[in-house]
Amino acid sequence: MIRVAIADDSPFTCKLLASYIEEDGDCEVVGMAHDAAATLELLRTAAPDVLTLDVQMPGTDGLELLQRITREVRTAVVVVSGVTTLAAAMTLRALEIGAVDFVLKFTPGAPVRRTSIKREILAKIRMAAVAPVVPRRERPVPAPVARSVAVRRLRSPAAGASTIAPVVIGASTGGLRAISELLEHLPHDFKTPCVIVQHLPATFTTPFATQLERHARIRVREATAGDRLESGLALVTPGDQHLLVRDDGVINLVPVSEDDPYRPSIDRTMVSVAEHYGGAAAGVLLTGMGGDGVEGLKRIRDAGGDTYVQDLASCVVASMPERAIEAGVASYIGRPERIAQLIARGRR
Repeated sequence: MIRVAIADDSPFTCKLLASYIEEDGDCEVVGMAHDAAATLELLRTAAPDVLTLDVQMPGTDGLELLQRITREVRTAVVVVSGVTTLAAAMTLRALEIGAVDFVLKFTPGAPVRRTSIKREILAKIRMAAVAPVVPRRERPVPAPVARSVAVRRLRSPAAGASTIAPVVIGASTGGLRAISELLEHLPHDFKTPCVIVQHLPATFTTPFATQLERHARIRVREATAGDRLESGLALVTPGDQHLLVRDDGVINLVPVSEDDPYRPSIDRTMVSVAEHYGGAAAGVLLTGMGGDGVEGLKRIRDAGGDTYVQDLASCVVASMPERAIEAGVASYIGRPERIAQLIARGRR
């Protein structure tokens, strides 16, 4: 039985979340709190496995509360987020501090359906219950080496490609921190264009790009249709679009559909790069739930390009990297910091 605590200033929201959480019978709500002091007391007395947290509770600095939780109590936290730009920015900061994941609140007119909330929150609570809780500033020192697997290297773009090939970086759950750490370790003179595909709602990708740029030594911004790959620039895929790269380096954005299992799709971006740039392309697959990116890495590797996969021990959720390793499509396996060093060494 997974023990869950709920922190939200609204008693109605607490009861609604409790009804979702307890419906399937494998989760038990052990308490509810409506402010910071009550939340900390609840965590200490009830010792839940997971806390759902609204970081925008009135009169409470939710991010400061989260810092205390990750530092003092070490309970896994799933943030319950609004869909506004402000809520997105706060949620992204919460994930950077140490929250495991987030779910969107139901809001009339918002891009989330009431019927999908229960399924999503249960899945993320179950995942958070077994995920490592490591505050950002306490993360271990990166390993000195990464495991390497032999790979065929063509190092030449596909016929017709007229610009330098990009590195495609894909991630899902836990990826906000992993991508940030990777970019932090790319040197300021890194010239290869980067494309970032992170599973996020549409309102989150603009603040995500802004947040990444604060840590990176290269430029970062959200992609727009018609952009071109640029030396030393990382483009973040919008949350409601799939990003495809043409052979002339121009970015095409394709609207996502309700039937798409992953939004935005890592596979679709990686496949487009493999098709146009062949062995000059590179792909990186970081922490995440599901299988997105495995086929994309396969296509890049089959073309002769390099493929990098995060080591399982440093992942918040290891599903995507694990599937890539099992499929034999990883050229190199290591922590995000080490992957950045390897990419920089070979692509300056």
